[in-house]
Amino acid sequence: MIKIITVVAIVFAGFCSVVFRGGESIYAIFRTAQLKDFLSGTLSGKIDRAVFDAIPRSAALNGFAAGLLYKGLRDTGSQVWTGCNDWLYSADELSANRHDAENIAARARLLPLLVQALTKRGILLVVVSVPDKAEQVEDQLCGVAANQSRFRAKLWRQASRATVLDQADLRTRWPHPGYWRTDTHWDSAGARFAAEAVAQIIKGKLGPGSERINLTSSAMHERPGDLARLAGLMASPRWLAPAAEFTEDPRAEIERSGGLLDDTPAPSVILAGSSFSLNSGFIEYLQASLAREVAQVSEAGGGFAGALLNILQRKPDILATVKVVIWEWPMRSLTAPLSEAERRFPEQVPSRP
Repeated sequence: MIKIITVVAIVFAGFCSVVFRGGESIYAIFRTAQLKDFLSGTLSGKIDRAVFDAIPRSAALNGFAAGLLYKGLRDTGSQVWTGCNDWLYSADELSANRHDAENIAARARLLPLLVQALTKRGILLVVVSVPDKAEQVEDQLCGVAANQSRFRAKLWRQASRATVLDQADLRTRWPHPGYWRTDTHWDSAGARFAAEAVAQIIKGKLGPGSERINLTSSAMHERPGDLARLAGLMASPRWLAPAAEFTEDPRAEIERSGGLLDDTPAPSVILAGSSFSLNSGFIEYLQASLAREVAQVSEAGGGFAGALLNILQRKPDILATVKVVIWEWPMRSLTAPLSEAERRFPEQVPSRP
């Protein structure tokens, strides 16, 4: 009944708005219309234009409509899935496409080439494959199973089994939930856990670092979620939008021993990841756990290997003094169409004699 009332209210409000704002224009169109306008379809085009012009446009109104749809119908658009208790998910994590297996297989063929490109330089590659939020926080999907997330993970395990990888485990002992409610990314607990899992691998290979890195925190502030923004809920009234989330941003302060003009060595660790590496303090927690400075070259929207390929194809000189590359990517990127850089890279790798 609530859903029916919500739909009726939205439709009625839209009808009243169009009549109030565009009634005179629509009446004028009918009054001056000729028979040829009816027969040719010109009249319907004019009416459509008048109705479109009569629809009010404002961020506040759009936010109000989005909030009504969210609260009344649990509708957040085609790109966002609504879970329970104000939990939102990327629809990409729950959707399936007939090319999914094909795209995963193509990236599995790309994997050993990427590993080889770094290991031949004597660089340790640490892989951080980020599980879907839908899989990690499945209990808030309101009865929907994260089958597609597990399907991707299973196919990737099978396809990458032939390649030896130093890969961080982000499933065992994961600090549930570890993700923001209205965002695709880790919360601070998830980011810290991931950073410590990566640091454990690197310290096991290189030993502990020696740099003094102190963590401080910003003042508590509201953190808008990217999924809430994608669903159009950022401009919704508080009572129609998901509950706000708050956080303290960590800050890593590196104690330098030299003066201001002294040269400091370039970081020997590079983080080439996606937006996960740019959010929730992951790199700050990573540096503190490693006791090593980490250079950030991650790219928002980098997908599977965007940042890593950018280094290998365009900036290989920065790898001259690098000992470790941390390659982070979200599991949902496995099934996305291959980028131009991913398609080109195998052609650029010299064939073995």
